[in-house]
Amino acid sequence: MKKLLIFCTALIMMSSCVKHAHIYMKLTDEDAAAIPYQMGQTVDFIDQSGDTLTYKVTYDETYPYDIDRYYNRLGPDDKPYYGNYDCYARTVILDCDWNGASLGFTILPEKYIYFYFGSDIDLNGNLLNTAPYTVEGVDYENVHHGILYSQYTGELIFDWYYNEEFGLIQVKYYDKSLTRIQ
Repeated sequence: MKKLLIFCTALIMMSSCVKHAHIYMKLTDEDAAAIPYQMGQTVDFIDQSGDTLTYKVTYDETYPYDIDRYYNRLGPDDKPYYGNYDCYARTVILDCDWNGASLGFTILPEKYIYFYFGSDIDLNGNLLNTAPYTVEGVDYENVHHGILYSQYTGELIFDWYYNEEFGLIQVKYYDKSLTRIQ
């Protein structure tokens, strides 16, 4: 009887020490809608050579997100990490059959976005600060613009324009570029 009492007490004590996952921040519908792409949608871009590339949305998922674990992307073959999550996130991936490059977008609460262009470039920023821009002769309102030059050479590393209504408008990365066709 004494052994049973000790066993039950130990079991209760161990179960009370188990950590349970918790979510800190919810992804609002407005935040999730900051990525305008939907599953199956196609978007045309012109690349640096003047070729038209068609990208198709092949992945669209909202899931618990651990910033320390994922950094900026979760792909279709990745499994969610069951730990302490910081928030929910939505990831959308567009693939192009012609050149095999992917465009990936992950939105976090308060419109913080991660963007990747193939495996070459990872960009991030907050979409709360936007301004009107003219890109390739087309006027856009509420555009997020990010630009970075090398601190050593002054060479342009990347330049990207993003709008919540259209998504990616243009990205330049060294000698690669994509410009959305309206």
